[in-house]
Amino acid sequence: MKKISIFLAWFFCSALSVALMGCSHEVNREFGGLENDELPPAEGELSSLSQIIRPVTGTKRMLVTVTHWQGERVLDRDQVELHTLSTDPNSLRSYILAASGGKLKLEGRVVEATSGPKPEGCSMSTSIAEGRKTAEKNGLNPDDFDYEINIVNCGGGALAFTPGRHVGVFGKAGSPHVYKHELGHNLGFRHGGSLIGCPRNGASVSAPVDCTYVEYGDTGDSVSGGGTLYPAVSRRYAGWLDDGQATTITRTGLYSLKVLGREGPQLYLIKIPETHSPGGAYYPLLSLEYRKPTVFDNFPENDNRVNGVWMRYAREQGVQNVQIDATPETPRTNDPTLLTGQTFEDSSGKVKVFVCSAGADEAIVAVALDGAGFPYCTTTVPAPVIAVPLEGASTGKQPVFAGTAWPGARIEIVNASKPEEVVGTAIADGNGNWSVYSLSVHDVGSYSYTARQTFGGRTSVLSGNRSFKVAELSVPAAIIETPAQNVEVGRLPQVSGTGVPGATVVLLKSYDPYNPLATTRVDGYGRWSVRIERPLPISPPAFTMTGYQTLDGKRSGWLANRTLKVVDVPDPAIIQTPAQSVRTGRRPFVTGTGVAGATVVLMQSYKPENILATTTVDGYGRWATQVDNPLPISPPAFTMTGYQSIEG
Repeated sequence: MKKISIFLAWFFCSALSVALMGCSHEVNREFGGLENDELPPAEGELSSLSQIIRPVTGTKRMLVTVTHWQGERVLDRDQVELHTLSTDPNSLRSYILAASGGKLKLEGRVVEATSGPKPEGCSMSTSIAEGRKTAEKNGLNPDDFDYEINIVNCGGGALAFTPGRHVGVFGKAGSPHVYKHELGHNLGFRHGGSLIGCPRNGASVSAPVDCTYVEYGDTGDSVSGGGTLYPAVSRRYAGWLDDGQATTITRTGLYSLKVLGREGPQLYLIKIPETHSPGGAYYPLLSLEYRKPTVFDNFPENDNRVNGVWMRYAREQGVQNVQIDATPETPRTNDPTLLTGQTFEDSSGKVKVFVCSAGADEAIVAVALDGAGFPYCTTTVPAPVIAVPLEGASTGKQPVFAGTAWPGARIEIVNASKPEEVVGTAIADGNGNWSVYSLSVHDVGSYSYTARQTFGGRTSVLSGNRSFKVAELSVPAAIIETPAQNVEVGRLPQVSGTGVPGATVVLLKSYDPYNPLATTRVDGYGRWSVRIERPLPISPPAFTMTGYQTLDGKRSGWLANRTLKVVDVPDPAIIQTPAQSVRTGRRPFVTGTGVAGATVVLMQSYKPENILATTTVDGYGRWATQVDNPLPISPPAFTMTGYQSIEG
């Protein structure tokens, strides 16, 4: 493992000079680029418990230990509990619940004890050892918890494994901010930076060429100088945003970007066609997000940060963001967003963003790729497309409607003969797909519905009518398609298959019908997909699951057993093609095998910073990707390597 120097980060505010929330905003920039509080994972840190698994969802147990040195009482256990696991609106527990959209819940214990004499100095190992002694004095085993925060009085500062399960705090915190910052490191979020002084030409800003990189300065990222909720890229990495909420834009068009933390698409990613190195690292993505004030920040309604589109260069192999300051004419970084009527252009000339509007619920952005012109912001909004149910098809008593629309549009399903009668609504995801599960139970009979979409305050005409029949349907067993039989998977695999549209699918461990692994609904196309909610055991190596589906009060038989090989730390992925020593073009297509759901990263041998391509292993254990940037034709032999990662 690469050796690094370790320093303490001084993240504590004086109660005499800063109020409780004082550490949560721009004042944090002072604590930034001077010290390094990130530690690489210690041996065993990544493999000991399930908390390192991605996504980080469900209920996680946290142990907070407060250790007093003999003869002193500097630390306040009650204040620590207020800042961490209490229900206080500004506690770590409340913060994580809000940032994850309710997908990650912290519960646990805050305990205290007195140790021996105060040592001359403290380290991360000191905090872990003292935390274990304090836990054991309270009858607890730290290994039974997913995360540990160990607090000792050693002059101030904090350290965290990135990613990992341990945080060490070395003094009395003035606010909950230190815990939010350090747990962010445990989740895999790294310190970022900002690009300032970027070129401006009228209402257009470009980056990253001729910009200046500075560490920290991002008031929208709690690990990079801010105090508000984690940014969208970090939430995506943690599994708190699904594919419909976090979407990669691949074509020129208009996109509705919803407020971060609300319904609909909240993150758009655009792949940058050339290597970018702000701060000396590779950032292959441009991210777009839109915010409104929350209880975790003090942004006023007229603040730049809640009236424009926040842009960052991002990378997901060790989450890191570089904020783009879209107002380079000001000397500060707390006004970074691209406002209505302004344009951003990547220095490659192949990615441009224009903000059409920014309102209470959404920002409308025009994106132009590969040198194309911007679409008009006022382009007529077409009617949405109803794809299912098919014309004349038979459905269950709570029919499912699905189709396509503009990304982020609001869809209304209405009675064909009474357009004012709305029977269902939905928000199209970032890919333009939408689905509506009828909340009302229909009687057996014939029905006809139509739909309209609203985008950027403009409403389309009605779509063509869709007629179908509601009938008493039989409910056969659902089918698991992926992961394939006997394929290797991680501990929280994504499982997908087919069923009856509108049915509810329940997955179970075979011969254990009382502990569901996951539950989901079948969409209008007869497909379903869900991630297992509780980590599967890695021993024994073979795990078998089954399940059933229900519709209109009727339950199917058991679906065919699916046996999986659950792995914790994966073996290296395998490159199958191109074959060894063959001749290829400058952007070869590379294929191979790996663990289903794993991320495969290809890079130049001996140059791990030169990432060639990233892809995901499919449910059959196969992967394929094309090298992003042209390989050098000289020297004649080029050597690549790589790795795969699964759930951290």
